Amino acid sequence: MIRRIIAALGLALAASSVQAQDTAKLAIPTFSLTLSPIYIAADKGFWKAEGLDVDMPLIAGIGATNALIAGSVDFTVTTAASFTRAVGRGQKLVAIANTLEKVQIEIVVAKTWADKLGMKESDPIARRAAALKGAKIAVDAPNTIVHGYVRYAARAAGLDPDRDVTVSPMQPPAMLQALKSGQVDGFAMSRPWASMVRREGIAVTLASSPSGDFPELNPFGYNMIITRPGVCEAKPTTCRKLLAGVRKALELMHDKPDEALAVLKKRFDKTDPDLVEDAYKGVMAGTPRTPEVKEAGLANAQTYQLKAGQIKQEEMLKSFAGIYTNEYSK
Repeated sequence: MIRRIIAALGLALAASSVQAQDTAKLAIPTFSLTLSPIYIAADKGFWKAEGLDVDMPLIAGIGATNALIAGSVDFTVTTAASFTRAVGRGQKLVAIANTLEKVQIEIVVAKTWADKLGMKESDPIARRAAALKGAKIAVDAPNTIVHGYVRYAARAAGLDPDRDVTVSPMQPPAMLQALKSGQVDGFAMSRPWASMVRREGIAVTLASSPSGDFPELNPFGYNMIITRPGVCEAKPTTCRKLLAGVRKALELMHDKPDEALAVLKKRFDKTDPDLVEDAYKGVMAGTPRTPEVKEAGLANAQTYQLKAGQIKQEEMLKSFAGIYTNEYSK
């Protein structure tokens, strides 16, 4: 009889454990080291330890946000630029966390182009940005944050980004070949892509926010976790568990950076370890210790888009009230 009671208790506890395991679907828009805290939370088992099973489908680009709006996923990751623009155009979205506070984009140009213009990496940013005049620069797609960075840099040099710079949309691997063949004079992208051509000695840095250019943009909501209104109100425990795992990942990155880097090198095992480490340094330069959403990060993202000519003055949100919360990251 006692054995039966013990067995029954064991089954009850097991059932309780299964019920306590919440689930969430977090769409990943790109495979990038900028999402380091997300990968670390998953690979170190931080979410599992919180009692949360997270499914992370890769849904490229804007498709991830569209899947969130459609209800196919519970959460996704995006920049404050895309987020505020979507909200300003009527989409119902809420930001619940941010894990990166510095723009991660760099612009590199062919060394031959820089030499022709006398541009040096040690020049002030306005002098370097002036080298965009007449250049053909590859970007990932029109009107993305990457494209905006080229436009922002051009305006910093007093150029007209529509007339003085030609952009050529293509995927990162194609950018490398286009630069080497002379089809483009440079490209804009986050690391490790820019580092690859720098390491080969065929390109130099025109602008790099990870290295400190355009500090007026800091802080910037570069890696925001967003959801639909009502999701966290209906499932507050799920949201708290999700952000608890993210918080642990951020703490690991700050307190044990070598351990965090080792996790990322395993995740990005097809990439040269030195390039992973280089990209990780850029990410760490803008990684906060806590996933708090800051109004300054939203405001700077709007100013960025306005100066880049991606939104008009009348499209800027006058208030951020109700579109973000830090309730679940405490």
